[in-house]
Formats: sequence, C-alpha cells, structure tokens
Amino acid sequence: MCSLTLSNAILQARDRGEVPLIADIKPISPRDGDLLSQRTPAELGRVLAAVAGVCALSVVTESKHFGGSLAMLSQITDAVSLPVLRKDFVTSVQDVDDSRAAGASALLLILATTPPELVRDLYHRACDMGLEVVVEVHTRRELDQAMNLSARIIGINNRDILQLEKDAGNVSVTEALAPLVPDGILTISESSLLTPDDIARAMRAGADAVLVGTAILQSDNPSSRVSELTRLLRERDS
Repeated sequence: MCSLTLSNAILQARDRGEVPLIADIKPISPRDGDLLSQRTPAELGRVLAAVAGVCALSVVTESKHFGGSLAMLSQITDAVSLPVLRKDFVTSVQDVDDSRAAGASALLLILATTPPELVRDLYHRACDMGLEVVVEVHTRRELDQAMNLSARIIGINNRDILQLEKDAGNVSVTEALAPLVPDGILTISESSLLTPDDIARAMRAGADAVLVGTAILQSDNPSSRVSELTRLLRERDS
C-alpha cells in the first residue's frame, strides 16, 4: 500500500498550486458503456499516475454494473505509487479487509446504499485497518449523516448512485452542498466533471479535489486529456 495517504496527496497537490485531480478507472459506465476500450487497467493506471496534476487514482471494483474487480484493484495498486481509493458498494467487514489486502489507501462508503448502523461499523473498521474513508453523499440529509459520523473526507457525488449515475446530475450538487461542509474536512467533487468550467465551478464552491473518470477514459489519449483539462483550467483562471 502506498505510504502517502489520500488526504496528504490532495493537500500536497494544493500546496503545489495544482488542482488536485483523482483519476477514476472503471471498465464500464452504465450511462456511457465501455470505457477501457481494450486498454489494460494496470497500464492505464501507470499512464495516468505519471501525468502532472493527478494526485491519486480511484478504482471501481463493482462487477455487475461497472465491470470492476478486486483483482483489477490489486493490479493497479501494484503498478503505481500513488494512493488508490477503492470504489464499490461496501457492505461488510470482509469488504473492508479485502480493500486493505488489495493495496487500497482509502475506501468509499456510500451513504445512499448503506444502512446507518452498518456505516458506522464499517467506518471504524476501515480506520482501524489504516484506511482513510471517503464518505459519499448526494443530498443534504446524507451530508448531515456524514457530519454525525465525524467524517474527515466527504465525497459529493453529482449524480445519483441509486440510478447507477444515469441521471442528469451536474456540478450544481457540489455547489449546493460543498459550502455546508465545515472547514477542516476535505471535500471531493465526483462525477459530471467534463470540462474545465465544471472543475472550476466545483473548486469555487469549496471542493478541495475533483474525481474525474468518464471525461478522461473516453479519450483515445487519457493522459493528454488530463493535461488538456488542467492546462485549460490554468488558462481560464490566469
């Protein structure tokens, strides 16, 4: 497992004057179809990890709808030295332990799909295992629940995971929720970040980092797409 934590990777990128970008790797999008396009996940991870501005990776391991696997997570964590966030519908202590064994630095807990009593148990188990936890929210009610959990990293999903992110959600969800997150808690804006303007809006709203997947993976040259997004963002803000 990478010695650098996800939170420190975000803070270090911010200190360098970069927009902390987490590159999301998932084989299939229920909304957009095949995203790997015959690319090897480990090699894709290496390529993305080498791009300036990418401070971490996330890997979707859910198999039924997104085509991921724990094996893919292990392949990517073995291939890169950046922190890796596991994204899945985590429902058991075994899932937490498997994430640690596969080399993940952090774990996603989705409040929309996890009963409150289970969330607390999984959160504390992950912390005990040395994993950081990104608590994902999509609504104000879920954000309040995350605050009651004393979450240290909040992920704001701009789309509705209950619809498998097929809805027309956009960065306005981050704009509504990020200002409500107290200082000292890292906030990651996830999904629907397709353009430099989307990213800029999320950052202005208070996001500390952005998680971008489809906009990168749909490109024939993902590393160039990341560089283009960050370059256009710098030019836009200069």
